[in-house]
Amino acid sequence: MSAPHVGDIGEFELFADCTKAELRQIRSLTTYLQVPKDQVLMREGSPAHEFIIIDSGTARVSRATDDGVADVAEVGSGEFLGEMALLNGSRRTATATAETDLGVLVSSASEFRSILRLAPSVADKIVKTSMDRAATLSKAA
Repeated sequence: MSAPHVGDIGEFELFADCTKAELRQIRSLTTYLQVPKDQVLMREGSPAHEFIIIDSGTARVSRATDDGVADVAEVGSGEFLGEMALLNGSRRTATATAETDLGVLVSSASEFRSILRLAPSVADKIVKTSMDRAATLSKAA
């Protein structure tokens, strides 16, 4: 069995403006996990406990509607999930499922808050993305 490939987070747009010291600290606040295809990463309506950055592979984001389940987005390498509920203290607004085998970096809620505090550029990007996603979800509802 080969070792998992872990990309350099410094190559992700989310961390492009971070210093080397910030990147070292952020790496220490994430745990690499492999997730098999079709595994649910987070379920709509469930409590929020983690922030997930996709290292490799893709995940499908879906949401329950009056007409059934609707796909909302697909996220891939360098993109992230789980920020909305962590930022506003709510339950998950969508379900994320591994579309392919995934490599992910996971942070607990407290590690996520630490990342936001130590890297303001990351916090800005996460908040902007969260606001964009909230607007998209409200249009889809």
